[in-house]
Amino acid sequence: MVSNGTRHKIGGALAHPAASAGKRAVDAGFPLNAQDAVVFIIDDDVAVREALHNLLRDVRLQAEGFGSPTEFLASKLPDAASCLVLDIRLPGVGGLDFQAELARANIVIPIIFMTGYADIPMAARAMKAGAVDFLTKPFREQDMLDAVAIGIERDRIRREGDKAASGMRALFETLSPREREVMVLVTVGLMNKQVAAKTGLAESTVKMHRGQVMRKMGAKSLADLIKMAEILSSAAGQIRRSRTPEPQERANQGNPYQGNSRPLRVFQEEAEVMRGPSMGKLVPLSRALVPAALSEDPAIAIRRHRRG
Repeated sequence: MVSNGTRHKIGGALAHPAASAGKRAVDAGFPLNAQDAVVFIIDDDVAVREALHNLLRDVRLQAEGFGSPTEFLASKLPDAASCLVLDIRLPGVGGLDFQAELARANIVIPIIFMTGYADIPMAARAMKAGAVDFLTKPFREQDMLDAVAIGIERDRIRREGDKAASGMRALFETLSPREREVMVLVTVGLMNKQVAAKTGLAESTVKMHRGQVMRKMGAKSLADLIKMAEILSSAAGQIRRSRTPEPQERANQGNPYQGNSRPLRVFQEEAEVMRGPSMGKLVPLSRALVPAALSEDPAIAIRRHRRG
């Protein structure tokens, strides 16, 4: 193992003392079954790319190197947990500008910056934009491995969340417009008679729609349904923060790193939450999937709306 006090000049090959790959993987914080994860490296220095590739290989991680952001974008990205090790100074588009381009294109991938020419404003800009870490050359191998472990775990969690949201979205789309409206009002905390008053339906009809919603969404309780609404609301919020242009959306279809915004935009338009004194201030579903009230603790929201 490399001593935590040892530093290596990035311009040259990194030295790796003999050690078992399994032990290095554990020491670096990686599970032994992390072979599916991929680390992308963008640096115009071939020696740096090769040194990092060897380091990552020692901890059983796949790595792919690129000499420029253009080469990276031209490649086919695998559908696996990953992160990007990105140099600040690159020919053409610099690392910070490329980070901004990825954000504008809604391409989500954790970024670890490395540079030999760092300053505080540069590091602050990178971290404010969501970078995992900002490493100054020469850096310790362990610092890079720690940052990569955090980046991969962050991406794994995001992917699991996206998968859950996708499943909830598919179930939500099986609901009729009326069922969607009832789901929104119920998950805000309204009782059946209040939903009936808001929609002009008979209370028995509301109960029927509510039962259908529970069945189609696979919810065993109201708490389950509220949790599903929160997942959908969170996904809708992520899409609202995206600024991906339509041509870019079409160009990135099938890209596992591209936010899938179109289905969310479509089903967000399917129903409209009505305003009322007992419901507090709500947001129309054309702007958000569920009311803003869902941002607070569901139990508190339910009690507050029942009191109203």
